[in-house]
Amino acid sequence: MDKKTWFESWFDTPYYHILYGHRDQSEASGFIQNLLNHLNPEPTDHFLDLACGKGRHALEIAIQGFHTTGIDLSTNSINHAKQIDHPLLEFHVGDMRHVHFPEKFNYIFNLFTSFGYFEKKDELLQTLIAINKQLQPGGRFVLDYLNVVKTRAIIGGGVHQDFDIDGVLFSTQKKVSKQFISKQINVTDGTDQYEFFEHVWNLDLGDFNELFEKSGFTVQTIFGDYQLNKVDSSRSDRLIIIVTKH
Repeated sequence: MDKKTWFESWFDTPYYHILYGHRDQSEASGFIQNLLNHLNPEPTDHFLDLACGKGRHALEIAIQGFHTTGIDLSTNSINHAKQIDHPLLEFHVGDMRHVHFPEKFNYIFNLFTSFGYFEKKDELLQTLIAINKQLQPGGRFVLDYLNVVKTRAIIGGGVHQDFDIDGVLFSTQKKVSKQFISKQINVTDGTDQYEFFEHVWNLDLGDFNELFEKSGFTVQTIFGDYQLNKVDSSRSDRLIIIVTKH
């Protein structure tokens, strides 16, 4: 049996959801509403929330009246998402590197830095090509990534933090390399101890422009935060890129 990747191991644990449990529905609601106001979709448009987690963003899209599909690699997250009772929602377990629904969607969202997990750079391009193939002609893709320029400045040689969340102790260490922005996560739960890792590719706007050009997209708009303010490479927290399929 193949060894699991870090994201297969980490995202399917309860500790991932404990550590990031502060991501509440009101935060998701505000961001989605801002995006929909900007995109101005048609009532019949179909959305894909790719790497949807437990479905908090997908639910907000459906609440606004749009048929929404969610896909995530984590079986635990999808099982949780399927408990949401909404007639415009459906959820599936799936890998974002693969084409699941050819030319089905008008919009595909990939939110909260749910991109760039893979070890090989060609898998980034593979993922974007798969996304392109699932969009209808002229469809749009929204990528929400961290702003690595600001992140690199903050982390520098490393940042260590400790958290106590409901009696579970988390100790995290963030580092930056030329290739990745990484986080080591040590968990102490009573007498049990675990070690997990996260890393995403160290990709700036120039890297994304190159990837989008190679995968059949044209960049339309770039924002720097969830209020959709103009991006500032040194100050913005996010890099939110809206592209259109050629």
